[in-house]
Amino acid sequence: MSTSKVTVSQATRFVRIGSFYYLLFFLYSGSYGPFIYVYLSELGLSGQQVGWLSTLFPLMTLLLATPIASFADGRRMRVRVLQVAMAATSLTLFLLPQSTGFWWIAGLMLVMAIVSSPIMSVADSLIARNARRYERDFGGMRLWGSAGFALSAQAFGVIWQALGFGPMFIVAGLLLLPLIWLTGQIEEIPAQPQAEHRSPLSLLRDGGLVIVLAATFLSGISNSLAMTFSGIYARSLGGGNLLIGMMIAFGAVAEILTMFYSTRIVKRLSGSSAMILAYGLMAAAYLGFIVSTDAIALPVFSILKGLGYGLWFTVTVRMITDRTPEAWASTAQSLLAVATFGLAPLVAGPLGGWIHDAISPGAVFWLGVVTLGLAAAAIWLGARRDKAAGVASEARP
Repeated sequence: MSTSKVTVSQATRFVRIGSFYYLLFFLYSGSYGPFIYVYLSELGLSGQQVGWLSTLFPLMTLLLATPIASFADGRRMRVRVLQVAMAATSLTLFLLPQSTGFWWIAGLMLVMAIVSSPIMSVADSLIARNARRYERDFGGMRLWGSAGFALSAQAFGVIWQALGFGPMFIVAGLLLLPLIWLTGQIEEIPAQPQAEHRSPLSLLRDGGLVIVLAATFLSGISNSLAMTFSGIYARSLGGGNLLIGMMIAFGAVAEILTMFYSTRIVKRLSGSSAMILAYGLMAAAYLGFIVSTDAIALPVFSILKGLGYGLWFTVTVRMITDRTPEAWASTAQSLLAVATFGLAPLVAGPLGGWIHDAISPGAVFWLGVVTLGLAAAAIWLGARRDKAAGVASEARP
């Protein structure tokens, strides 16, 4: 009885910490993330320059996220690595407002990209693995991040509309500081038997995992286009910072719904069908963007984008968690980060910037529709392959 009570108490404490972590992290993210490329555009940078700057974060994610995550896994220092990365990111944010020239901005953004590269994958691995350990719903914690992002993007959209972007990076740096303490309250994943320790490269021997990562790369292109160019597109249609904040807020609130119901949706449809549904919702949102002639319509289509993203993210994290051993928890999630926030933006940034300058801001989203269609096709073909091979439904992509 006492052991049961302790276990329930520990699980409840973990859910509170995990939920509060995502709430605070996305309050921080929403304070500057939706506006940083609009800020750079207002400094006089061209669409192509913004596109190239947007490749710094994905490039460092591609090069460093997996090595750092593997180091954290091997030393069982996931919490400590996460704290150091946050502290260094906060310091860099304090320095960014001091630079205005392109090369100074590029240098500081490069440093910030380096130090922040492992944050998402290490944090998601810690929380997702402990959620499985305590038999708690990962989506139920992650949705607090969407709520925080919606609140933050809307509130700071109003604030930056009134004050300008001057204090934006200082505020973002300050918001990271309490997260450093909170991260220290997250439990390190317990050590596993030696039999579960194997090379990170062996993870890629799972054909289903490779298919998920390939589809994630394709859908990540569309997501990167939205992150980089949706605010700029809203400006081109006459929208202001308040409307940009509304776009982010509406999308983030919509994410809460599909994150909350993601487990039930997967049980009803299967993982592969849920992912195809998510891709379809996001593609419909981008088609709405393309046909819009007034910025006021964009927050409405952002709701579709949020519904799709919330379902896609939680299902993908769950699939990767279930397919990989705990000994390489952060490494496995880093592969998701590499595909989504590493490789994909390296394609989306430069190509989207070229489409923006050569054709139109709205034409950027046609690329998103195409890549989402290819991602859905990859998942569908993977599911058919597994069905023909007789693979159990819960193991399918």
